[in-house]
Amino acid sequence: MRLGVSGKVFLAYTVLLLAFTANATFTLLVIHRARQGVVANEAYLDLQGSVDAAWKSLNDFAPSLGRNLRLDPNLALAFRMTRKHLDDAVGAIDRYVQREPASFPRQDFEVRRRQIAALKEQAGALAGELGAAEVANDPRARPEFESHFATLTHNLNRMRRSLRDESGQIAQRLRDDEEIALQFAVGLGGVGLLIGIVAFVIILRTLRPLQILRARAQQVAGGDYARRAAVSSHDEIGELVREFDVMAAAIQEREQRLIRSERLATVGRMAAQITHEVRNPLASIGLYAELLGDEIAEKGPEPRRLLSSIASEVDRLTEITENYLRFARFPEAKLEPEDLGAVVESVLEFSRAELAQAGISLDIAVASGLPEIAGDESQLRQALMNLVRNAREAMAGGGRLQVSVDAGEGQVRLRLSDTGAGIADGDLAKIFDPFFSTKDKGTGLGLALVQQIVAEHAGRIDVESTPGRGTTFTLTFPARAAGAKGGAPAPEDPGTAASEPTPGMKKALA
Repeated sequence: MRLGVSGKVFLAYTVLLLAFTANATFTLLVIHRARQGVVANEAYLDLQGSVDAAWKSLNDFAPSLGRNLRLDPNLALAFRMTRKHLDDAVGAIDRYVQREPASFPRQDFEVRRRQIAALKEQAGALAGELGAAEVANDPRARPEFESHFATLTHNLNRMRRSLRDESGQIAQRLRDDEEIALQFAVGLGGVGLLIGIVAFVIILRTLRPLQILRARAQQVAGGDYARRAAVSSHDEIGELVREFDVMAAAIQEREQRLIRSERLATVGRMAAQITHEVRNPLASIGLYAELLGDEIAEKGPEPRRLLSSIASEVDRLTEITENYLRFARFPEAKLEPEDLGAVVESVLEFSRAELAQAGISLDIAVASGLPEIAGDESQLRQALMNLVRNAREAMAGGGRLQVSVDAGEGQVRLRLSDTGAGIADGDLAKIFDPFFSTKDKGTGLGLALVQQIVAEHAGRIDVESTPGRGTTFTLTFPARAAGAKGGAPAPEDPGTAASEPTPGMKKALA
C-alpha cells in the first residue's frame, strides 16, 4: 500500500501524538500515585506521632512499677494522656479516610482504627483498675495490673514500630516510583525524539521532489527540455514531477514542430520566389529552342540531337519548379467522407501495369467494412502515388510490394511494405526533411509532401526500415465518428496529429 503526501504527514503526526499521549498519561498516573503516597505517608506520620506519644506517656512509668510499693499518683494522668493521644490517632485516620475515600490504603487504616480502639479499651480498663482501692492497697493485685500494663505498653510499642516501618515503605515506594518515572520519561522522550527525527526525514524526503520540480521549471524556462527528473516516489508530488517531464517533452516537440514549420515556410517562400523568377526564362528557353529547331532542321542530326537534349532538360527543370510551387503553395485539404480502401485499390490498379513492367509483384489486402475517413481524395491519391513511386525506385531489380488497409480503435491504417534496399540508419531520421534525397536527380519533396498531406488529415506516418530487407510505411488516419455530418474529422487524438516525426516515430525509425 502506497501512502500519499497527506497520508505520510497524517501518519507521522499520529505517531507523535500517540507518543505524547502515552507520556502525558504515564506522567499523570505517576503524579496521582505519588500524591496518594504522600497523603498516606502524612497520615501515617500523624498516626505514628500520636501512638508514639501515647507509648511515651506510659513507658516512663514502666521501670518504677516493680520496685515501688506505692503507685505513682501521676500514673492516672498518664492514662488520660494516653487515651487522648489515641483519640488523636483515630482523628488522623478519620481525616485521611474523609480526604481519600477511594484510596487503597484505606483498608489498612481501618485495621489500624480497630487496633487503636482495642488499645484505648485496654488503657481504659487499666485506668479503672488503677482507681480501685485493692490495686493500691492489696499487694497481690499488683502483679496482674503490672502484667496488663506491660502488655499495653508492648502493644503500643509494636504499633508505633509497625507504623514507622509502613511510613518507611511508603517513602521507599515513592523513591522507586520516582526512579521508574524518570527512566520511563527518558525512554519515552528518546522514543519521541527518534520518531520526530524519522518523521522529519520522511517529510523532507516527501517534499524533496518539489525542489527538483522547481529546478526543472527553471531549466525548462531556459530552454533545456532534454533533462529528466529522477524521482522514485509514487505519491502525488512524484506523479506531479513525472507529469511535468511529460509536459516538458510535449513542449519540446511542439517547439521543434514550430521551428520546422517556420523553416518550411521560409524555404517555401524562397522556393516560390526562385521558381517564379526561373519559370519565365525557362519558358523562353524552351520556345527559342523549338524555334531554333525549325530553323536548323536541314543542318543534320547532330544539331537536332543537341536541341532535343536542351528541350528535355528544360522540361525537367519545369517539372522541378512545378514541384517546388506545389510544395510552397500546398492547397488546403477539402475534407469529405472517403473510403480509403477504395482510393487505395483505384491507385494501385492504375499503377499495376507500371509495377509489373518493373518486375514488381503487387499484393493488396483491404479489410471489409472499413469506416470512412475525412479526406481529400486528390491529396490522398497524390500521397499514395508518391509512396508507390518510391517503392518502385527502391526495387530497381524487381521485388514485391504489399499493401494492406485495416481498421481498429477508431483508426484506419494503411501499410506499404517493399522488399527494396531499405534506408540507411543515418538517413532514416531525415527522409521527411524537404530537399533531402538519396537519388541523383531527386528533388527531396516526395516524402515531405506525403507527411504534409497526412498532417492535413490529422493523421500520423511511421516508417520502419532494415537495410537490404525493405521498408514499411504506415499511415494512420482517424475514422469519422458515427453520424458525423460533412467532412469534419473525428475528434483528434492529441498523440496522432503531427507535422513531423514524433519521438515515438523517431524511436520506430531507429
